[in-house]
Amino acid sequence: MTTFEEARQFAAHLAQTRTRRQEEWRELAEWIAPHRGVFDGEDLAPSGTRRNREAFTQAAVQALLRGASGMTSGMTPRGISWFEPNFQDASLWEASGAPVWLDAVDRLMKDALAAGGFYQAIHAFNMDLLWAGCGLLYCETASASAVRFECVQVGAFSVALDGEGRLDAVCRTRLWTPARMASLFGLSALSPASRAALEREPYRPVRVHHLVRRRNLRVPGRLDARSLPWESLFWEDGGDDFLHVGGYHEMPYFFTSWHEGVTPYGTGPGDDALADARQLDLMERHKLEGLAKLTRPPVQAPSSLRAPADLSPGAVNVVSEPVQITPILDLAPYASAFQFLQAELQTVARRLENSLMASIFASMPLDQRPRDMSATEFLERKREALQQLGPVMSAYEPNVLTPLLHRVAAMLDRAGFMPPPPESLAGMSLIMKISFTSPIANALRQTGADAARALVQDVVGLAQVAPQALDKLDIDQTVDELAVGLGAPGRLVRADADVLAIRQQRAQAQAAQVQEQNALNAAQVIQGMAQAAKNVNAMSGEGA
Repeated sequence: MTTFEEARQFAAHLAQTRTRRQEEWRELAEWIAPHRGVFDGEDLAPSGTRRNREAFTQAAVQALLRGASGMTSGMTPRGISWFEPNFQDASLWEASGAPVWLDAVDRLMKDALAAGGFYQAIHAFNMDLLWAGCGLLYCETASASAVRFECVQVGAFSVALDGEGRLDAVCRTRLWTPARMASLFGLSALSPASRAALEREPYRPVRVHHLVRRRNLRVPGRLDARSLPWESLFWEDGGDDFLHVGGYHEMPYFFTSWHEGVTPYGTGPGDDALADARQLDLMERHKLEGLAKLTRPPVQAPSSLRAPADLSPGAVNVVSEPVQITPILDLAPYASAFQFLQAELQTVARRLENSLMASIFASMPLDQRPRDMSATEFLERKREALQQLGPVMSAYEPNVLTPLLHRVAAMLDRAGFMPPPPESLAGMSLIMKISFTSPIANALRQTGADAARALVQDVVGLAQVAPQALDKLDIDQTVDELAVGLGAPGRLVRADADVLAIRQQRAQAQAAQVQEQNALNAAQVIQGMAQAAKNVNAMSGEGA
């Protein structure tokens, strides 16, 4: 078990590794995300503080919000199915009842995500990923919804990665009151200072550190909180012992960066957008100064006007002789420069949109496409734009979404919410595999479905000349490939075992129908032969 001193030293080491990036985050947050991030000295500051209150434009903030909203709707849309649970062993999917069971698991997981605040947390996570270049998501147990999600503010956490680039340790700082710590951990766990504050200032915030790291020493066969794979350590800032020692079955934090960098925190679009954000703000100041000079220009007046003239509308100035007040500047160059300045502002704003990914998700309805652009070309361009996020998703899915969904499934199973598997899967190892079906994932995967469709069209064309060409096409497998490529729900495609049973029943029904028809035909033949014999007997005079 990690000792208290070891935990403090390790947390200090993690905080040291982010020092350089922390200062860069401060500047990025000031210009691009004044409402995100928390840094030393800000966590205990009075509420309501906001950075860069004197900014003259919110273009960078708006571009960030649009980019984050586009990422959320493109990767994890609330109203559209964006993932499907499946089996690691693909053959199990063909078992009878397996697709229906998977659909039940799918609905349960999606309900848990919605109830646990996942979509609010992932939107904040996407904002952090864009402006700070990294983000941290937290998933813990909850009494009402079984799971609860939180996006940890940039600046309040530090991380360590293992040799394969996976999250290995997280240390975050929270602000908790002595009253809350006492309710969570018990009065005896609090430090003497917090116990004293509990009586005088029970709601004064105290920094609490939470360290989660892989547990190296475990007692074989034990499954209590202190023997789980991941250890969880809480302690007060300035305390001399742990507030709580526990553990997790899975790593509860999920972290990724946009671009790899010298530190684990990497860099992101915000770093590229910083110069444009600062330039746009400066140019906006100049534009407002120019507008002020055009609308309220500095003027010159004769010295005989002892008091400053009142130039407000409807003002009355009493003078002893006619006075002419004129602008001290030639305003024509200002008006001309203002037009060029406005055009440059639009150029820089477009660069901000591109840097913060807002332009990639710009909505252009199909019926508003240019007249010279076909629907096919429109869809292809849309797909090419979405494919720019392909490299990001290569880290986003395996580092965040996949382990998060595996943890949700495991937590629901431990809580007893998972439906029992069908009898056809009894006793089998149901290791889950996650398939992503979001708009962006589909855009990147559509090439497989397009290839299958093109093959079917070509084979059908060949079959018109050579019908035996259809023998080369496995129709059942083609349907499966199209379903996977298009991200169709599993319940729409029957398992091979169910299809075989349907075909066997159909063959048996057809065979029974043929047999019944043959029996009917035979009865009719026998009846005809009997009638013919009767007629012959009647003609020969034989019979009664």
